[in-house]
Amino acid sequence: MKKWFSSLALLLTLCLALAGCGSNNSSNGSSKSNSGDDGNKVITLWSSTTGPDGQKIQKTIDQYNATNPEYKVKLVTMQGTTFNSKLASVTRSGQGVPDLALIASESVSAYQSQGMLEPWDQYIKGTKVTASNYLKEAWNVGTIGGQQYGLPSTMGTWVMYYNPDLVNKYCPGAVTNGVVTYSSIEKCGATAKNDGIYSYGNAWGMQNFNNLYLQMGGHFSANGKPTIDTPTAVKTMQEFKKIYDEGYMPKKDENADQLFEQGKIIFLPEGTWMLSEFQKIKGFKPVETFTPQWDASHIVQASGADQFVMFKSNARTDVKAKAEVKFIQWLQGNQLTWVKSGANPTALAMLNNPDYTKMPQSFLIKDSSARNAIKIITDPGASYSFSGIDGAFWDMVDGKAGINSKLKEVQQTVNSQMGQ
Repeated sequence: MKKWFSSLALLLTLCLALAGCGSNNSSNGSSKSNSGDDGNKVITLWSSTTGPDGQKIQKTIDQYNATNPEYKVKLVTMQGTTFNSKLASVTRSGQGVPDLALIASESVSAYQSQGMLEPWDQYIKGTKVTASNYLKEAWNVGTIGGQQYGLPSTMGTWVMYYNPDLVNKYCPGAVTNGVVTYSSIEKCGATAKNDGIYSYGNAWGMQNFNNLYLQMGGHFSANGKPTIDTPTAVKTMQEFKKIYDEGYMPKKDENADQLFEQGKIIFLPEGTWMLSEFQKIKGFKPVETFTPQWDASHIVQASGADQFVMFKSNARTDVKAKAEVKFIQWLQGNQLTWVKSGANPTALAMLNNPDYTKMPQSFLIKDSSARNAIKIITDPGASYSFSGIDGAFWDMVDGKAGINSKLKEVQQTVNSQMGQ
């Protein structure tokens, strides 16, 4: 399930819908002074996470409610398009605003810039919901202008799965301390090609571009403006085209995930959310590790970290907001069921849970060097750049469009979308 960045395309529509959303709510950083208890003992939590992931979140909430808290949590899930449009409409009207919402990391700054979010600061003061108890990069996503508008929940990451049997057969030693370089992937491809084995699978162009672009030193903005037509972006796409032209990567109409499961791809970058699917593979046991790296001595690992936010509402009481913080604090050490989806927790307390630390994805959190490698993009306009690359990736790889001209076209589109 393409969970991480699933809202990127949707965010384009969202940003258009946001204009004027704060009209019925104060824009001075606080929408209310309702400090009493209105008798409603239910915290309504909206989420766009559906399917198996949503079921695991529901089970986690059931576990919390079983602790008999004063305020129980009610999860309301909906598809992404519905989720974003409803958030915009209820906040605009001031009616039916959820007490709590779980949104993608790249959406926090967009909502905050429209004056739609309530800061958490006064409610988390004196609690264990502090920066020191979370993964730094995930916590910082919610910090804007010195205030905390988002509190991190879980983290989805574009990692890599590989077939250890094929590595041993075609390129033993290619994986060193969990790191595979693009150079090694090319060498593996050269030896495996004649047997009809691909060394690299492209399951999602934008995610692969995002990681390699950052590893090569690329930036998605400069001076507050989005940047995608850069020499580094050209170099990034040239690497993917090289791998494709050499015959090391399946074609667009070939399903990389299925080929990997069939033992026909050695290295497959994919999301942490694919763990449960790949654990069903028979014939070999896939290994999860860092996404392929450009420089093994400088690991960069792009991720996303969903955030709990409060949309402004005159109906939410201070007492209920504090009850929401109690729920989020409880989650810090009680997300085992939730992260069985393949995600990682962002609260460091889960490192004390041996069942979690045995999970394959935990390598990103257990090791401090891995934690330091995590990069979460929040650049202005990055969502537009991601969507542009997503739509142009294959045309640039298979030669239907020139890399330089296509990147210029994407940049022009992004500028237009940003009103620049």
